Amino acid sequence: MSTTTAAEVTVSTAVATAAATKCHMFKIEGYKRIKAMYGTGKCIDSCRFEAADRTWRIRFYPDGDNRENAGHASLFLKLDDDDDTGGNGKRDDKVLVEFNFSLVCHRGGWPAAAGDQPQSGALTATFSNSNSNKALGYSQFMKRRDLELSRFLRDDCLAIRCDMAVLDSPVDVKEQAAQAHDLQRLGVACDCKDDACKSYHLRNASFSFKFREALLKLFLGCFHV
Repeated sequence: MSTTTAAEVTVSTAVATAAATKCHMFKIEGYKRIKAMYGTGKCIDSCRFEAADRTWRIRFYPDGDNRENAGHASLFLKLDDDDDTGGNGKRDDKVLVEFNFSLVCHRGGWPAAAGDQPQSGALTATFSNSNSNKALGYSQFMKRRDLELSRFLRDDCLAIRCDMAVLDSPVDVKEQAAQAHDLQRLGVACDCKDDACKSYHLRNASFSFKFREALLKLFLGCFHV
């Protein structure tokens, strides 16, 4: 196998970038009344907010989005576009999103009780205006009993935080100059003349090989081979 030099190495890098990031907080004040008004399968939506020219809402079910999930708080991120791009009042292009739901701790320090540990969940999902991919998230984000005993709920108030990043598509691929760590990954020797350079050098490898070869000959010579 021929030896590759640094000058012969080219590198292509694929980079996934975010078209936009957003943080939105949904406050639930008067939790007990809202829980009584919105039973299993009933939700309350946040106001609309924008990210990457798309419109979104946080959807909260105080007692689960269906009977199977009753007894849990359900949380979803909902795509809520109303732009008319195809004559139907809805955009039909898909969008890939990283999003994370977390409950915001009230002031006064982080609680130490077991039920008060940080509660969050992160997903990467593709949204579209089809019914199946319009609202995505967690059907069982947290048991309702644990939520009500925690300090996330204080003075009958709950705060939900959603951090999201809308990802660019397609992924940007571009050629870049080879870096030292790229050459090391490929096992390519550095051909610079700097004695202080800590990269792998062909001259060092050649010296090491000759030294080992000399030791081997000396060892075998002791046995008159």
